[in-house]
Amino acid sequence: MIHIYQGNGKGKTTAAVGAAVRAAGHNVPVVFCQFLKDGMSGEISILEKIPGVLVLFPEHFFGWTGKMSQEELKITRKDCDAMFVKAIKTMKISLKNQVKKQIASEERQRKAGVIMQSEPFKPDIEAMFIFDEILDAVNKELLDHDLLTHFLLRIPENVEVILTGRNPDITILSMADYVTNMVKDKHPYDDGIKARVGVEL
Repeated sequence: MIHIYQGNGKGKTTAAVGAAVRAAGHNVPVVFCQFLKDGMSGEISILEKIPGVLVLFPEHFFGWTGKMSQEELKITRKDCDAMFVKAIKTMKISLKNQVKKQIASEERQRKAGVIMQSEPFKPDIEAMFIFDEILDAVNKELLDHDLLTHFLLRIPENVEVILTGRNPDITILSMADYVTNMVKDKHPYDDGIKARVGVEL
């Protein structure tokens, strides 16, 4: 299924990180792919330590997109496309390895004469993709819209996908199973308080 966490309110990335931790707690492989950020936010260092979670972020970071030169935008666009493709390839390999591990485990149990008394507890999904700030990357034409929509149209039933950011278009919204709008009623930024380390960073 596809989740969208959108809007101007705080909590989009926080919700996505929580979903990653929950999935990893059930041994579900997670690819956490973060667009338009520098990889220095607090969640990255923790997620990188969790077994089964792969974290990807851009090779280059030039700050706010509105202040980037044309050359910097070109490099960022290349980074975003490459990171997206790498995330998909990595997960395909992970899913294949999972199947092989399961078959090998069952074969070992069979040879050892182990009789399973009951079906082991299994999660309802086999993998999770999280694309943090991808909606902004698409809106700013730093990631190919068609690349994303083609991927979303071909998601296997057992794979969960989370997209965060702002202003998804009607095509992407129509594909989603969950849509959560983070509405900002109040935020310290409105009073000139910058993002704080350990809270927003």
